[in-house]
Amino acid sequence: MILVVDDDPLVRATIVGALHELGYQTGEAADGEAALAALRAAEPPSLVILDYVMPGMDGAEVARQIAAIDPDLPIVFSTGHAALRALRSAAGEEAAVLEKPFTLDELDDLLRERLVERRRGRAA
Repeated sequence: MILVVDDDPLVRATIVGALHELGYQTGEAADGEAALAALRAAEPPSLVILDYVMPGMDGAEVARQIAAIDPDLPIVFSTGHAALRALRSAAGEEAAVLEKPFTLDELDDLLRERLVERRRGRAA
């Protein structure tokens, strides 16, 4: 299951729809608190798509708290161009980022890459 965290309901619904089109099961959260609650659910996600710019807890803070719960959980940040520098500064140059708007192929490629890396890490 992929957890989509975005405060904009239209953007969240669009990403969830794209994930369904690609064959993924999804969960949704409108903010950082809801995302952290979802991590403690009976079926935690295998990957999180996390908006960087959100009111309250921003994506960097949510990512830090996710890492404290599950340090191996892949996080893919989604952000607009204007916030890209701030994201790189907060999350590091190695952070996986989907720059809005992104294509279905870009989404699929990045998710596959991150999920394969997670599987390899668990097998090691």
